[in-house]
Amino acid sequence: MTRSGKKALVVGGSGLVGRHLIQALAADDWEIVSTQRRVPTEVFATHRVIALDLLDGRAARAALGEAGDVTHVFFLARAWQPGYLIERNANVEALTVVLEALQDLPSLMHVQLIHGLKWYGSTLGPFQNPARESDPKLPVEHFYYDQRALVEARARGRHWHWSTLRPHCVCGIATGSPSNLMLGLGVYAALTRAQGKPLSFPSTQAAFEARLTVTNADLLTRAMLWAATDPAAQDQDFNVANGDTFSWREVWPVYASAFGMEPAGPQPRALCEEMPTLAERWRELARREGLAFDELSTLVDWHFMDATLALGWDQTMSLDKLRRHGFGDAVDTSAMILDILTAYRHQGILPR
Repeated sequence: MTRSGKKALVVGGSGLVGRHLIQALAADDWEIVSTQRRVPTEVFATHRVIALDLLDGRAARAALGEAGDVTHVFFLARAWQPGYLIERNANVEALTVVLEALQDLPSLMHVQLIHGLKWYGSTLGPFQNPARESDPKLPVEHFYYDQRALVEARARGRHWHWSTLRPHCVCGIATGSPSNLMLGLGVYAALTRAQGKPLSFPSTQAAFEARLTVTNADLLTRAMLWAATDPAAQDQDFNVANGDTFSWREVWPVYASAFGMEPAGPQPRALCEEMPTLAERWRELARREGLAFDELSTLVDWHFMDATLALGWDQTMSLDKLRRHGFGDAVDTSAMILDILTAYRHQGILPR
């Protein structure tokens, strides 16, 4: 155990949120164990990695036994099918496996789940804006609802607490995590520029005009650590976002200027069909610019991009509860966009 006396198990630590969280935990002197589906090919100075398939219950329980005296569980894992289809039963079973393995550990203090704006039906159609944690659940089945009920039930009568956080469109720096809005837009812009075209918005006018909120990954990890350790946040649900709202129409010139391009209005199309046809152009661009990744399919899930950009209604959330309970951090979204694109360029992931 480190000097902090805290040991984190990050379930699903290889994705965008997991990587940012591990950096934050390491900076705060936590001992860290992370899980991922595949056997790790590298050794990390900041944390230990366990290969874990949560859908193989027996093997997963055995692997989780290697984690030791965990104090905090951060559950970030997702089970999905190709085409950005997230499976309800598999995601509930994954959490069940983790809880059954760890819920009676004497050391356990907190279990945290990361959900999102889909809690409020954000992908189903227009919903009450800004969304509030007190809004009633929708009369639909969703694994968020099942997981939330499960963690609350398993905590009952035990000594540990729980929290759930609901970010939206988490924005940060990561590779190997194709459901990544900022990297997807950066790759789209780079390929559009390579074709000599203006930067059009690849969805509808309604989606271009809708009011949105997003969540910076570093802000989210600060909120995660706060919610996992502050008694004021015990057994609570929190929306987490940058604190401002915007429309794509407002920030599209910011994207265009970052690539030295002229912004253009909406031109709806399916990126999942168009972008794979440009795989060879990306390879040429990667070779010419010396980029770190030359395979387009490993960088971006275009089904995710289509689904994220398609929503033609407002998607905002209230942060009143988060503020009342003591977390007040905020991020300027326009500045965040430029910072993230700059970082991807410096890392040789996007062309300059």
